[in-house]
Amino acid sequence: MRIFVGALAVALLAGCGTTPVSSTDASPVPEQRLLARQSAVKDGGTLVVTRDNGWTAGGGCYVALLLDGQVAARIGTGEVARLQVSPGRHLIGISGDSEGAGLCGLQIGQPTKETSLELKPGELQRYRISGDTNGLDLRPTSL
Repeated sequence: MRIFVGALAVALLAGCGTTPVSSTDASPVPEQRLLARQSAVKDGGTLVVTRDNGWTAGGGCYVALLLDGQVAARIGTGEVARLQVSPGRHLIGISGDSEGAGLCGLQIGQPTKETSLELKPGELQRYRISGDTNGLDLRPTSL
């Protein structure tokens, strides 16, 4: 019985992580959820944000992707958004989606998280939205 309980605990905990998705394998965010930064910017760069697959990556709720405090996209699990950004320092962040249906719209347990980035002309930077039992996170990635 102890072995069964231990195996069950391991199986449940294994489901608590997220699975990284490369930006080339992720599904593009549909146009209706790309809300800003889609037009080319003179001397600008590209910001690619990919969201992991998995229940702890926010499950069935979208995440609001913020750029300089403005919602730029609503991203689902396994999706990628490509934003056109002017060169310079910017704040990128994630928060709960206030437009979500049902409990998703309440933004329970998803505080706004932000980090700064410096984008050079022509540069491409990649970020990844991942999650665990402590919530979602946004970090630079090579994927």
